[in-house]
Amino acid sequence: MFALLVFGLMVAVSRVGAQDMWLSVGVSANPVGISNNMTYTITVTNLTGVPQTVVVTNTMPATAQFVSVTFGLVPYPYTITGTNVIFSVGALTNNGIAQMAVTVEPTATGYITNTVVVATNGVVAIVGPVIIQVTNAVPVSVADLAVAITVPASAVFTNDWMVYGVSVTNLGPNSATNVMLTNTLPTGVGYKSVSPSSPAPILVGSNVIFNLGILTNGAFRNFQLTVQPTNAGVLPFVSVVSTNGSVLDPNLTNNLASNNITVLSYFPGQLSATIVSTQQYDPQNGLVEQSILLSNTGTVAVVSARVVVTGLTNQLFNAWGTNNGIPFVVYAATLDTNQSVNLLLQFFALNLFSFTNSQLHPFAVTNLNLAPPAAAAASTNVNITRIVKLTSGSPLIIGSMLIEWPSLTNRTYTVVYSDNVLFSNAMMAMPSIVAPANRTQWIDYGPPTTVSAPPNSSNRFYRVFLNP
Repeated sequence: MFALLVFGLMVAVSRVGAQDMWLSVGVSANPVGISNNMTYTITVTNLTGVPQTVVVTNTMPATAQFVSVTFGLVPYPYTITGTNVIFSVGALTNNGIAQMAVTVEPTATGYITNTVVVATNGVVAIVGPVIIQVTNAVPVSVADLAVAITVPASAVFTNDWMVYGVSVTNLGPNSATNVMLTNTLPTGVGYKSVSPSSPAPILVGSNVIFNLGILTNGAFRNFQLTVQPTNAGVLPFVSVVSTNGSVLDPNLTNNLASNNITVLSYFPGQLSATIVSTQQYDPQNGLVEQSILLSNTGTVAVVSARVVVTGLTNQLFNAWGTNNGIPFVVYAATLDTNQSVNLLLQFFALNLFSFTNSQLHPFAVTNLNLAPPAAAAASTNVNITRIVKLTSGSPLIIGSMLIEWPSLTNRTYTVVYSDNVLFSNAMMAMPSIVAPANRTQWIDYGPPTTVSAPPNSSNRFYRVFLNP
């Protein structure tokens, strides 16, 4: 009989002469704290060349209380007689392996011993004594770590660069050290970036791992991960938060979060997009603007449509997102057959530039969920200080509505609009706005930011929300 150290666990091994019946016993911890569970893992391997009838007897120490029994692939009948746990393995085939584990709780400090005996066709193999030191357990910190995933509200299509959120919170009462966040991406989903960029993640296969260090009581970390799914289907996203053994997490049910994201392929539909205005520089917002006409030339209505704009060296300022790195805008309303709608494209460009119809690629997409948070039905958390209908500026936006509010630089805001003061049918204007300064102006010029241009009666109401 000899012993070896495997992954920090003491493993005792016995071999029965020429019969080649191998027995090993591993322990989960040495030393172990009093009243802390420890597990003896017993493995029997038949290398005799013929089947063997096997009985395994595990003799527990007197200063340990039996807790439970678990098995490897196959459960075996067992009985408990005094301090003995006896497993009736039965016939073990040649090269067969039987594995069982006995968990006990030490009840006194000092040293405890455990012995395992294997009887097979009259031959006995013994491993023991396995000696474990029991100490007074070092008090550990208690910290309830929790993780949550938020997924995009709007539809995701193949090759979209989509953003999903992951939040880690320490619910206390103590600090947690060496906190790790592991995000597992589904097959066919590529990692692009994360915001904030610190701490930088470690990429291991399909896992995006963050070392968060210390999280004090009540502290939290939020991350926005940008990824690209290349396959259609229902894709599972999983995030797990963990810490080292010096911290006791009393609630493990909230250490894992998962959420499915449905990724779609573009729908069939015959759409066209053409340029219908010259480019105009708008001094109101410093953008180059150009109007295009989106038309449904097919035989069925489409519930929404997107126009992908290729070949740009200038930023499409009002893009809703990107598909394979290429920006797109969305018309988020039904487009009936033979119906058309004007969409205003806005470019962050220093000069007018060449732009052709061949750069416009329209696709039918699913209906989008633009309903705002529930709070939008009752109040707003930002005070709008100015609302005015524009009567001058670029001809493309005369008649549009301008609103202004105090803002926090580089924070993101979402505008909500409705045709009634109760906001019973409110919708979010897209995309959200990153505040450039301590005051922000935003213009409602109609599609694609809103589903229609502001009515002449000015019967449109607005709210602004500061995003988390």
